[in-house]
Amino acid sequence: MKRTLVWFRRDLRIHDHMPLYRAAQRGAVIPVFVLDRALLHHPETAPARVQFMLENLAALDQDLRSRGGRLILRYGDPVAALPELVRQTQAEGIYAHVDFERIYGRVRDAKLNQAIAEEGMKIRWFEPPGTTPELISYPRYRSLWFKQMNDPQVPPPQRVMVPDEVTSAPLPTPSKLGLFPDGKPMPPPGIEAARRLLAEFLEQKTERYYWLLSYPGAEATSGISPHVKFGVISIRECYQTARAFEATNYRTKRSQEQFISRLRWGSGFAQRFRYLPQLELRSLYQVFDDDGWEFDQGLYEAWQQGQTGFPIVDAAARCLNETGGWMALNFRSRALYASFLTNLLGMDWRFGALHFMRHLIDGDCPIDHYQWAMQAGVTHCVNKTWTRIYNPEQCAVDRCDPEGTFIKRWVPEVAHLVPCQLGQPPRLKGYPPPIVNYREARQRRVAQLARQRQPFLAKPNLVPYLAEMPRSVIPFGSDRYDSEVGWAQQDCPDLFPLALDLKGLDETQAKALRSWFVASQQGQSWRPKRKRSPRKRPESPGQLSLLG
Repeated sequence: MKRTLVWFRRDLRIHDHMPLYRAAQRGAVIPVFVLDRALLHHPETAPARVQFMLENLAALDQDLRSRGGRLILRYGDPVAALPELVRQTQAEGIYAHVDFERIYGRVRDAKLNQAIAEEGMKIRWFEPPGTTPELISYPRYRSLWFKQMNDPQVPPPQRVMVPDEVTSAPLPTPSKLGLFPDGKPMPPPGIEAARRLLAEFLEQKTERYYWLLSYPGAEATSGISPHVKFGVISIRECYQTARAFEATNYRTKRSQEQFISRLRWGSGFAQRFRYLPQLELRSLYQVFDDDGWEFDQGLYEAWQQGQTGFPIVDAAARCLNETGGWMALNFRSRALYASFLTNLLGMDWRFGALHFMRHLIDGDCPIDHYQWAMQAGVTHCVNKTWTRIYNPEQCAVDRCDPEGTFIKRWVPEVAHLVPCQLGQPPRLKGYPPPIVNYREARQRRVAQLARQRQPFLAKPNLVPYLAEMPRSVIPFGSDRYDSEVGWAQQDCPDLFPLALDLKGLDETQAKALRSWFVASQQGQSWRPKRKRSPRKRPESPGQLSLLG
């Protein structure tokens, strides 16, 4: 009987999983997950996120057992562990999804391809839904994404036959891996839990989701972002479930579309990283890193710990530290918190992304890093002359937390104040005064960004201004946290998938790449078709400007 090794990575499911389905059709399967020290001890690793991953590995094992199989665990470097497992099991080769979340993974997979070829073995890579190896324009990608999301889901295999003689290492605890959970509440693991969260969201929250996205106290989010991050449920299943939901009015229809848009945006961030993996380490445009950034350790720690003197910023900080953000810290709270560090304190966005990733249970490198760079104003701005800098004073309170629910929950020092005092509270014992003058800091940042953007603003060809792949791929933050970075000691390592060769792009390719970094107005200009006597639509809090 033919044997195939299926390597699980960020696709911890048996549903809508083409490598597993194809392998099961061929014969026996060795479903394997490798506990990789380089990822477990990356400077951006969050112990709580690893805990959630381990719980989902247990859930995956149960799903495989329901089909007659089981999950095989290995420890160590996949470049050594996987060829060894192929030899031990006499498998014909390896099936796996392509993954490009991190530079480390691409270095590892390039080395694995080389090791497999040198030993005369085979590996087949499957493209996950929502991506393409080709350089195409963003409008074409958008059409491709919807086409792939509408394709039928891959059914789970009816039976998974794992050879009896293949043994597995036991599932470890985080402490066995040298990681110590910090008490964050865990989302429920497994695909059934993800489906339940998604169903509850569609049935109970779509009446208010779009309209209350900017209100952290409303808790209107779906809560499935950690499951999507680890591929416990496929993006295609999320899309098709949301699309099948019967939206009964304008409000639920708008929320349905917004949720689907956010699924697509996440895929789009990943596709940008596929093209330009340097976005993990650098700003999109070279000028921003060449000019350098300010850094003040004391201010950084105040921002991390929620001691800035701006209650809405401090609430976001403490919520992240305590919960991992997967349910309570919505997009607007994250954006406001990020903007404060980069735009008002003037610090490198990578310090913020590092802190986020060390706490977020749903932390996903392309989404997190790209959003941080966006909030810092250093990317996605080739056709923007304005700067989004969030006002953390009363403006933000009035528009995001008008009753003070979120602030008072996380900043008890100001819980006795009325909402109109929460933006600029009076001097209080035990609570710090503001660590920065908002208006002066904003004025400085606007001027700085205008100067830095001027060389490339509205240019038809962005390639000469883009940051290239650095020679060193040592992860940012490895000098601050104990990390496993031996893999990054070689300059200019090979990657799989390959990064774009910016110097080799022709005019058509450069134009296609530019389309990925243009600020779209589509979301802002969307309006339903109006008839002669249109009824007044409710205003969206999510569209209100927080500029001040």
